[in-house]
Amino acid sequence: MATPEFIIELRRKIGHEQLWLPGVSVVVVSPDGRLLLGRRSDNGAWAVVSGIPEPGEQPAAAARRECLEETGVDAEILGVAGVSAGEPHVFPNGDRCVFMDITFAARADAAAVARAHVADEESTAVDWFAPDALPTPLVGSTPGRIDAALAWLADPSAGARFQ
Repeated sequence: MATPEFIIELRRKIGHEQLWLPGVSVVVVSPDGRLLLGRRSDNGAWAVVSGIPEPGEQPAAAARRECLEETGVDAEILGVAGVSAGEPHVFPNGDRCVFMDITFAARADAAAVARAHVADEESTAVDWFAPDALPTPLVGSTPGRIDAALAWLADPSAGARFQ
């Protein structure tokens, strides 16, 4: 995955020390209830769209931007479905971080569904899947993010899931 320039600049100063980083993910639902997933180029696993907001970028705007950049789908962000801290992660180059993820529920209209495609180097495939027929392998955080978004969509008044 491409590392944002602001993180590269931080790494020049702090080396491989652990960073606490914001992250956004978006569970996009089509009119017929299918979910948008991308097959990651770094590990071959399927996942919901995710990324890192730029400094000063609003989280919902970052989720929408990431979706458009990675899949060509301009999704309508509906609400926050969940907030969670991930496990510490070590990248192959030794960089360490922990992501604080904000998961958004979103929808795409029929025209957007038809436009879905691999739009950058972060994915090798993009497709729509029924919630009960998800592909494998899945990134470990993906089922929880999907569950949170589907629960939020079923009853937005219940609010977001916090872990």
